[in-house]
Amino acid sequence: MAPAAATGHSGLFLSPLQASLRTLLQPFFLFARYDKSHLRADVLAGITTGVILVPQSVAYALIADLPPQTGLYTALIAAIAGSLWGSSRHLHTGPTNAASLLVLAAVSPLASSANVPEYLAAVGLLTVMTGLMRLALGLLRLGFIVNFVSDAVVVGFTAGAGMLIIVNQMGGLLGLDIAASVQFQATGLALWAQASSMHTLSLGLGLATLALIFVLPRIRKQLPHQFLAVFLVSLLVFALRLDRQGVAIIGPLPQALPPWQPVPLADGSLWQALAPGAGAIAVIGLIEALTIARTLATESGQYLDNDQEMVGQGIANILCGFLSGYCSSGSFTRSTVNYRAGGRTQLTSVVSGLFVLGSVLGLGVFIQYLSRPVLAGFVIATALTMIKYRRIRQIADTSKSETFIMVVTFAAAFFVPLVYVVATGIVVSLLIYVYKTSRPRVLPLAPTRNFRHLRTLDKTTDNACPQLSILSIEGDLYFGAANHVEHLLRGYIPPPGTRRFVLLQLQNMVRVDISGVRMLESFVRIVRQRGGDVYFFKITDIAQRLFASSGFRAYAGADHFLDDDSAIEFLFQRVLNPKECIYDCPYRVFKECQNLPKIAIPFQDLLLKRPAAPPAALIDVEEVFQRLMANDPNLAVIDVREQLEWDQGHIPKARHIPYSAFSPHSAALDPHRELVLVSNTMRRARNVVWILKESGFSDAKVMNGGMQAWMRASHIVALTEYGRS
Repeated sequence: MAPAAATGHSGLFLSPLQASLRTLLQPFFLFARYDKSHLRADVLAGITTGVILVPQSVAYALIADLPPQTGLYTALIAAIAGSLWGSSRHLHTGPTNAASLLVLAAVSPLASSANVPEYLAAVGLLTVMTGLMRLALGLLRLGFIVNFVSDAVVVGFTAGAGMLIIVNQMGGLLGLDIAASVQFQATGLALWAQASSMHTLSLGLGLATLALIFVLPRIRKQLPHQFLAVFLVSLLVFALRLDRQGVAIIGPLPQALPPWQPVPLADGSLWQALAPGAGAIAVIGLIEALTIARTLATESGQYLDNDQEMVGQGIANILCGFLSGYCSSGSFTRSTVNYRAGGRTQLTSVVSGLFVLGSVLGLGVFIQYLSRPVLAGFVIATALTMIKYRRIRQIADTSKSETFIMVVTFAAAFFVPLVYVVATGIVVSLLIYVYKTSRPRVLPLAPTRNFRHLRTLDKTTDNACPQLSILSIEGDLYFGAANHVEHLLRGYIPPPGTRRFVLLQLQNMVRVDISGVRMLESFVRIVRQRGGDVYFFKITDIAQRLFASSGFRAYAGADHFLDDDSAIEFLFQRVLNPKECIYDCPYRVFKECQNLPKIAIPFQDLLLKRPAAPPAALIDVEEVFQRLMANDPNLAVIDVREQLEWDQGHIPKARHIPYSAFSPHSAALDPHRELVLVSNTMRRARNVVWILKESGFSDAKVMNGGMQAWMRASHIVALTEYGRS
């Protein structure tokens, strides 16, 4: 057989019509290129798989409350059609426990299994609908839809379905006549009501089957333990004629080819009623099949065409619907046996289907002695494997949100109609996804120790720059996330009159829409109103284009979009206030800080620990000038600039207390006079006013605009000898 890679990739260069035609003609290409050297291995592996398939197909049909022969017909048709039109060499298609339970859930509210023709007709239509959905997904290349069902949903659903199957099979295990149901509470109450009528012999046979299934692999792993367990206990039933002692057997089977099943294709109301169930079975079955196929393809090195595989699953179900079968999917157990037994090609599954046909035609007299408690024990054993303890633990240890999705889906299996359980899980998954994407984090960043990269700032050990906040928006900035990001960014907006700068890193913001742009405009505007500014770097190409087309780049300023490697250097040299670095900040956060002198001031620790400084009271320059000229005895002007600044020009009659040596306990400060603090702008004066108020000075103000405003007003300036020289 030609490698599947060649077959799969060639379709990429065909028109859609040609690709679809090639997909439907898949069996002809398989047989035309079959390598006869694989025949012996395929036949042996097919027989090995067929041995397991016979009891499985009968047991799974009972889960769906269908006649045993329906399971055998499904095993025959689905195994052959699924392999011929599929892509995987080892995926085995046929009845599965999850699909069987879903069939029961979808059909039982609409038709009673007591009315066999009506029930089978509804099952046939459901199966055809499931097949059509899968076929359409494959031909239209829409397989990506199944990606919206997360692993957590699948694990939760299969665990819940497994529990329901176990409860549902307890009646058969105990030898009780309890109607099949997918309602946990109803089945539990029925079991409780009939517990006194338990058939001890049936229970013993079921438990013996269950024990053998788990004990035999410990004796020898290669043994077909499921088949042997069912065969040995059934042989006991046959030899001792235990059916005459009250043990229920499946009874005679028709020894004939699968008959044509009339399907009510014209019943529109039935189509509508079965649609949710068909959708659930189609999706869950595809996920099962594709997951199994991918797992085996990884081991075997095969190229897997997902769309072709969906076509195979679709055709298999359509044929099953018309030929007295029911919904089928990929089986992990049979597929693994298929692979481990040495199967080389899809012919392995064909042989297993033919083995079932031979069993139906020639071994029906023996199959009829399969007893219901034995099959119940077999089904319970397989249902236990549906509870994936390792994957449950892995999800629980990895993600709280995925754990929540898994638990909700599992619980829904007991309280929500089963056909809607998967939809419930999908809705919860999408809601959590939307919730997460609408709440991206805004992380403060700090340089690494070698200053080559940025990392998340650890507030417990890292020092933050008082002038510059570097922030990273960790997610897309779309309409659903804009308000949340704005709320987080507002925590970094400086208090009014405080020059603080923000550098936004946007490399993790892949997409942004106009709502996000408007939010950024608002943030930039507010920061600028407070005396600071916002700069940007590490921006994705998508965001760059939207910023340009929306006008945001022009609004923020083209010079505010900085080079990725020199953004901090640019801000340090062109934007930040070096005096604040020298006098107010004892930290050396950036590489550029390392060579700066640091002058410790007496109240530096207090300033670093203070909350956002409250706005200081301001006094106008003209009022200060007029009151000084009038020799107002209640006014004291204190200049807190450094000596060099004082020498180059200061307000006459002002007193000089350098910022670097300022103390609220200075003798020059009179608590009974109105103190007006002056600095070059207003930053240092504001800091001093805050310190004074903390020390009990109630009447301290800042001269609005500082010494720069005094100079602009052309008021007289006093110079020292040093300043005149």
